[in-house]
Amino acid sequence: MAAKAIAFINFKGGVGKTAATVNIGASLANYQRKRVLIVDLDAQCNSSFWLLHPHAWQQHIENGKRSTYQIFQDHMMGTKLFDFEKSVVRGVPRAQVPLIANLDLLPASDRLLTIEDRIHQNKYARFFEFLAKDLKPYYKEYDYILFDCPPNTYSVTKNALFAADYCVVPYQPDYLSLSGFQMLAKLVDDFNERISGFKNLKHKASIAALMVSHYRSGLLVQQQAITDLEVLIADLRSQGLVHGRTTLLEPYIRYNVRVAESTNQHVPVCVLDPNSIGAQDYAAIAKNFDAHFSSLP
Repeated sequence: MAAKAIAFINFKGGVGKTAATVNIGASLANYQRKRVLIVDLDAQCNSSFWLLHPHAWQQHIENGKRSTYQIFQDHMMGTKLFDFEKSVVRGVPRAQVPLIANLDLLPASDRLLTIEDRIHQNKYARFFEFLAKDLKPYYKEYDYILFDCPPNTYSVTKNALFAADYCVVPYQPDYLSLSGFQMLAKLVDDFNERISGFKNLKHKASIAALMVSHYRSGLLVQQQAITDLEVLIADLRSQGLVHGRTTLLEPYIRYNVRVAESTNQHVPVCVLDPNSIGAQDYAAIAKNFDAHFSSLP
């Protein structure tokens, strides 16, 4: 059975997108015993740095050749240098041995910064297929493939949308995020409609879940924002702009300093401090994440 491929998207920065990708992925692998691949598509390489020491990352990517950058480079230059088996890092994070054996990483390179301009300069007609063409043969190795997308909806993110089955939107509960989510839903739906003729699937990669990050219990403004979000999700479902079973995953991810500290140690929070509220929240949401997406076709 092939993996469920899920893109974590939001064009608003600082909403906990990478934290969600890394820590849900780690919790799925560590607690739910799922085979998980995290695919870093952000030129900031945050997922890569969270799970690899910078020196190890630099050695591994080999000037971008063993990273997601090479996928795009090959398709634009007509080369075939990308090798999945050499590029994927098996069992991350790593000490002397893999700390989570069934969590893999396909790292990014900062050279991804050059991709957008080059795609638009050359006007590749079906640029959105690059990622899917190279990764689809490996979907059968995993239960979940999680795409950590850049904070925009440009060409690289559109590749993730084409390669994905569903989307998850990490959400920070405030007014600006609410209006941004409505725009994001329309952009995703519009792209899915435009590429529907190229994608031989039973469904489009609609937004199928949201999750709240940076939650502080007791703040009335945040609770109101979450209530407003639930109303908006129902409205967008009725318009067909999100998946018919889109849900707001629980629990809400509370602010926890141990999550921030785990980036400095290059490990997910479940490895740094399994008893922290950050680890507990991500373990609980990963369980609900698995139940939700396992129930979708």
